[in-house]
Amino acid sequence: MPAPIVPEDLFKFRWIDHVRLSPDGERVAYQLSWADGEARQNRSRIVIRRLLEPEPAEATGGTRRDHSPEWSPDGRRLAFVSRRGPVDQVFALDLTSPGDSRQLTFLPEGAGSPTWSPDGSKIAFIGTDLADPDAIVDDPRPPDNKDQLRRAPVARVARRLDYKHDGQGFVDGRYHHLFVVPAAGGDVTQITKGAWDVSGFDWSPDGDRLVVAGNAEPNADLQRALNLYVVDLAGRRSKLAGGFYLASPTWSPRGDLIAFIAPNGLDAGLIERLWIVPARGGDQRCLTIGLDQAVGDSLITDMRAGHNTRLVWSPEGDRVYFLSSGPGLSSVYSCDLEGNARQEVGGQRRIYDFDVASGVTALCASDVSNPGDLHMFMQGAEARVTDLNPWLRERYVAQPERHAFTAPDGWRLEGWLFRPPDFDPSRKYPLVMEVHGGPHGQYGWAFFHELQILAGMGYMVLCVNPRGSDGYGEHFRRQVVRDWGGKDYIDLMSALDQAIEQTGTVDVSRLGIGGGSYGGYMTNWVIGQTNRFSAAVAMRSISNLVSEYSQHDIVLWGALELGPPPWPDLDELWKRSPIRYVQNIQTPLLLSCGEMDLRCAISQSEELFGAMRFLGKTVEMVRFPEESHDLSRSGRPDRRVERLKRIAAWYERFLGTASTEADVEAETQVLPIQHDEVATPIEASGPTTVLETLRMPDAAEASPTAVLETVHVEDLPAAVEPEPDVAEAEPAVAETVVEAPEAEVEAPVIGDPYTTSALPVFPEPEPSLDAVPVAEEPQLETAEPERAAEEVEPVAEPLEPVELEAWSEPEPEPEAVAAEAAPEREPEAEPVEAVPVEPEPVEAIAPEPMVSEPEPVAAEAEPEPVMAEAEPEPVPEPVVEEPEPEPVAAQTPPPAPAKSVTSTMLRWPTNPGMQDNGSSDSDSGEAATSVIPAWQPTEMPSESRRTVSLQAMPPEAIAAGEAFAAKLSFETGPFTGRIIALPNQMVTLGRAPDNDVVVADPATSGRHGRIEVRAGAFWISDLGSTNGTLVNGEPVIDKQLTDGDLIAIGQNTIRFTLE
Repeated sequence: MPAPIVPEDLFKFRWIDHVRLSPDGERVAYQLSWADGEARQNRSRIVIRRLLEPEPAEATGGTRRDHSPEWSPDGRRLAFVSRRGPVDQVFALDLTSPGDSRQLTFLPEGAGSPTWSPDGSKIAFIGTDLADPDAIVDDPRPPDNKDQLRRAPVARVARRLDYKHDGQGFVDGRYHHLFVVPAAGGDVTQITKGAWDVSGFDWSPDGDRLVVAGNAEPNADLQRALNLYVVDLAGRRSKLAGGFYLASPTWSPRGDLIAFIAPNGLDAGLIERLWIVPARGGDQRCLTIGLDQAVGDSLITDMRAGHNTRLVWSPEGDRVYFLSSGPGLSSVYSCDLEGNARQEVGGQRRIYDFDVASGVTALCASDVSNPGDLHMFMQGAEARVTDLNPWLRERYVAQPERHAFTAPDGWRLEGWLFRPPDFDPSRKYPLVMEVHGGPHGQYGWAFFHELQILAGMGYMVLCVNPRGSDGYGEHFRRQVVRDWGGKDYIDLMSALDQAIEQTGTVDVSRLGIGGGSYGGYMTNWVIGQTNRFSAAVAMRSISNLVSEYSQHDIVLWGALELGPPPWPDLDELWKRSPIRYVQNIQTPLLLSCGEMDLRCAISQSEELFGAMRFLGKTVEMVRFPEESHDLSRSGRPDRRVERLKRIAAWYERFLGTASTEADVEAETQVLPIQHDEVATPIEASGPTTVLETLRMPDAAEASPTAVLETVHVEDLPAAVEPEPDVAEAEPAVAETVVEAPEAEVEAPVIGDPYTTSALPVFPEPEPSLDAVPVAEEPQLETAEPERAAEEVEPVAEPLEPVELEAWSEPEPEPEAVAAEAAPEREPEAEPVEAVPVEPEPVEAIAPEPMVSEPEPVAAEAEPEPVMAEAEPEPVPEPVVEEPEPEPVAAQTPPPAPAKSVTSTMLRWPTNPGMQDNGSSDSDSGEAATSVIPAWQPTEMPSESRRTVSLQAMPPEAIAAGEAFAAKLSFETGPFTGRIIALPNQMVTLGRAPDNDVVVADPATSGRHGRIEVRAGAFWISDLGSTNGTLVNGEPVIDKQLTDGDLIAIGQNTIRFTLE
């Protein structure tokens, strides 16, 4: 068995980032980074290579920190940033003659973000300027060493909310401004000035002006909106647009338009969209109003910091390329000036940087087995160019299984389950649930070092994207705004219950929970609401929303996420603060924090640590000097490794591993019982659910002193499975490139504490065109007072798991589910005959790819219309809920087959048009596509007579005229009689199980085709299939569909009908 991944492997990783193509598209430059364990520093250098050549040529060497390469317009020079002293400076390298690079900037506060002027004569960059000298009293003595910029100041003076930025430190009157330097070297010219920051810029095509993003208005620290300004080289400034929290201004090559990224308003939780505005002034226009996905990369891992919001114009100026985040993945998209967006390069992975030039797309992409490599995409074919971490093929890399869950009120959720090495389905394993930050980040198909370490130790690891996560549409994302610890808490606990039921291999007496930022807040919140967890790790967390409200560096963002200021009324924030429930906490807690974290201040960990220690509870705090909120992603290497070791050791101590038991006994101390009023969870808005509150004894029952015992879940009766109580969540900060908060804070609206005992049957939500399912008000179950911390009230049984549905066969010959179904709690209706078209197809617990945004659906499916998405509003109308197939009992899944992590260098396809799209060694995992055979019903294996798609449309729903955009009706072939209702979005078709519509006959290719909406019309595209795609008998590559068209795919003829 391969060795597991361990914390010290951090020093072996190689990362690729900031990829840039030369103007002619023949060469590519990128930065290659690694963690230098011996020097305890993060290193990087610039690499240049010609496309398709096997060996790269390093542009810079040594052990410096060279990064951010940018090509000159003629492709003969390269500008980049290097730290060869205490701060970064801009350098230039002439590629036509040998020699070292030339330093162009000498700013005492440093410089970065170089960008060439269109004629190559100048370089604009961002530098730091002391714009407010009264904000700092510096120590005039020289620094102690060469790596120190200055001594600690004598005093700092703050007059603005934005006096500090996480990762940067205290502003000290210094602001980021725009500068220009001659490309050949010379005097630097400062273009912008004042007490405000330039967050982004770009040159005009004529090189006479630049567009900058920032807010130069008075009292800008009290305004979240940023503006676009056009400035000339003399520093004269005019306002172009404003009123948005905007980023990434990019001038079109024709000079007539400027593109930028911004939400459609300033309310919390809105997704980022692509906009354009005339360069001479005028109304701004949103191009991605019909794309219900955020522009940018929102996936969270511990491999790199920041989230890319890069925009690239096509040479003709008629299309803009960008990254966009779907469910659990990020892809390259493009959009024309009419608002027609399309996916250019996708897949089950995280594309976190890209560039486009001369018909070539360069990608930095990570998947679950790889931290990241360089890929090239050209003429419909893709090749991986680098192999940076071949040593991973000798290690155990857990392959996550995708699972679909259903919240009690019908919302569909997505998660991933990692299994340990040598997984045995007959055994029980400890499980660790991880909660991501944001709250508008998301887990997905990307490599995560920490999770791989835990899986290698013998834990099952569960990651879930609860409501509030990005990737599932704006309405889903906004669900936790001002509701931290509410619906998100219910989602997490429901998903955990269902994962336990689905797998049948979880030792419920050995559950752990952990998370960072907002995930740390949720960790603190959860353990104050339930005792089901035996260990918890809260990283860079929040414990007190009242004190955190104006402590962090994104106060205005927090005001939107958390609610109104705590003055004069702080009750709402206080009842959503985990520290309010500290007396309830029985779970041993590890707090990990950076001492220079200005996002979730270290005082938040200190408050909870002090309270728990004072009450005699098991708690430990680990502080990392000098480290910011991004310790896990960009901190000093030895501290990152120490952090991982501490996390692993904490879980091992209190959970044991797959082969060991926990090595600690319950800790007992005699302390006086305080008779203050005990906090109880706030009432929840949302589904009706009974939650159990951990209660302290009344004053009349408490003795002057009592034994406070740390109760572990394994100490509970074997038949009892503890259930969480309703908790209130806390703010987290969102991770963004432009100092965007890592987690968004919302005020939770919860019901009774979530409990494992006596959970009621949740009412089925009624379908509605303008609202999500509204659940009954939760009823708090009154519990008898218990002795303080001596025992947890036994709970009867966990929340009734929502069972995964198996796809049914059409009558009159219904097909049995391949796997034997477990007994159902209640009799279920007969499965419908129509092809399921679910936003997240669920198939008997088998891992599946993510497909589309989950919408709230009823616990028992009712047919509901599929509506075209509406334009986003500050509080957008929800998409009409789509019915889900009738659930059937799910079987305990067999162990996931060990997916080979062997990887080889891919050569550029010699004939991209004939790439193997369904072969056994392709990503589809299916047998090779056969030349189209005649349809023989008796020879088709039963498991191939399925078509899985986005949402089930029962025949009676279609007959009743339920609303949906279009439908596909299978008229001949293996699936005759099946009907698929198409949503107003892109779907993929093919034999591979990760397609939206799975057509499992041998003549259909693994990635056969796709249907998408462009400018209100449906189009079909062939994706290089073996047997091609026909429309009305004619082969097509890309064709607009009209009502009644007959499509031929594999052995099937399919009628396309508009509704």
